[in-house]
Formats: sequence, structure tokens, C-alpha cells
Amino acid sequence: MSAISLPTRRFSPARLAAFRAVETACRWAGGRAFYRARFLSPPRLRVRRERVEIAGLAAELDGLAIAQLSDFHGGPFLRARDLARVIDATNALEPDVVALTGDFATHHADEAIEIAPAFGALRPRVGAFAVLGNHDYKRRRDGEIARALEAQRVRVLRNEHVAAAPGLAIAGIEDLEEGKPSDLDAALAGVDARATVVLLSHHPGGAGFASRRGVALVLSGHTHGGQIQWPLLRRLGPPHPGDRLRVGGTTLLVSHGVGAVGVPFRSGSRAEIVLATLARAPRAD
Repeated sequence: MSAISLPTRRFSPARLAAFRAVETACRWAGGRAFYRARFLSPPRLRVRRERVEIAGLAAELDGLAIAQLSDFHGGPFLRARDLARVIDATNALEPDVVALTGDFATHHADEAIEIAPAFGALRPRVGAFAVLGNHDYKRRRDGEIARALEAQRVRVLRNEHVAAAPGLAIAGIEDLEEGKPSDLDAALAGVDARATVVLLSHHPGGAGFASRRGVALVLSGHTHGGQIQWPLLRRLGPPHPGDRLRVGGTTLLVSHGVGAVGVPFRSGSRAEIVLATLARAPRAD
């Protein structure tokens, strides 16, 4: 096994207590209803369309559409029924694949288990796949979350891959900060050398490792796009590297996510569905 990881962020007990106090106040003030109405209802819910050109892509995969949803954060500001419009909007895109890139919970596993049934309404042509995010490992009940998702026909990829379609491998790794060892070697073991590989990695830092292994596309979340793009508040969350980056020969797409943490509010970062369409790269002359 070749484990990979990144430094774990930690807040002081005093700061965590302050966060919880603000969160509790927002929850009692109707924050969940506000967030659903203000940020999860079309047209405020954004569909971000990305065309990803891949050299050597099989002709059968040209035009394959992957809908990515991320960072739900079930709990104070989001429950299962709040996802109904998000799921409907995703299905309306008629994706071939749905990728769920982690953080189903906010504080504990029960929050993720409560929203899991919402994903049973997804209707991708090929299948739905998921990885876990840093919030999903709290109290090490990640296995329960994975089983709840699997019960809804969502395949949870834990340092493994599946041959989703001829010429296409979808791989997933454990979270780089909080998970059990993230093992990209195990995730890619046995992948057909001719296959296009799409990697689900909750933390966008996974793209750096993936680029050295010939992965074509990495789908990540974690950053919420900054969630609140104000000078002081943006420092409280993980840094957002950008919506789309090229890391070596790998394309990295970083979702702004669906849910929110701390406060039921976004500014400069809309909740979104990312729709990545694969395309054959033109041959070089």
C-alpha cells in the first residue's frame, strides 16, 4: 500500500465553540428554510458546464456526461427533502454518470444517513458513484454512511475503481486529511492501460498525485468555492484553488458544493451542479 495524505486543519476549542453558537442561532432563526429558498432553488442553483477534452478518449465515450454534486453537509441547514430540487435538476440534465464527492455529514454520521434516501431518486444512465469527505469520518462511523449510500444504489469507492463503461474507469480514494489511508495505487490497481480514468477525490489536493499516474480527470469539492467571499471570512475555510485547473496532464474540476457550514449563507460562490462532458481531444499535427 502507498498511502498519501495532507496536513489536517484544526481549530481551537474556543473558535469551535463560537462557530457552534453562531450555527445554533442561525438554525433557530429558520436558517434551513432560508438556505433552501435562497440558494437551492433554480435559477439560483447553478449548473456549471465544463467540456473536458481527453487525448485518446474512446469514440464511444465522446459526449459522456458526468454530473457532480458535492459537500451536502446534512444537518443544521439541510435535510433530505431539501435536496429534492437539486436531484430533480440533476436528473433533468440526463447525465450518464453521477459523482458525489463527499461531506454528506456536518457533525455526525446520523446527518448523512438521514439525507441518504434522497440520492435514491438519481437516474443516471450508467450509475452513481461516491467518495467520502473529511466530515464523514467523525467518530469513525464512515462505514455506516457508506452502507446507507449503497442502499440507494450509490457505489462508494474506497481506494478502488470500477469499470463503469467500456474504456472508462471511475476510481475513488479516501479523504486526504481525515480518512483511513488514501491509497491511489490500490484505487488504480488493475485498471486497463487503455482506459480513461476519472478520479473522485474529495480534497482537490488529490490531483497532484493523480497527475503522476495518468488520470485524465479529477472531480473534487471540499472548498465550497470559499462559500462567503469576504476578506476575513474566506480565511476560515479551506483555500479554493480555482474552479478548473490543469495539473500536469490532468484536468481538475473543483465543485462549490450544495450545502453550507457555519451559516446558511453564500456570497460570491453559488451552490452548483457541475456537468462535465468528455470530448475527444483533436489530434496534434
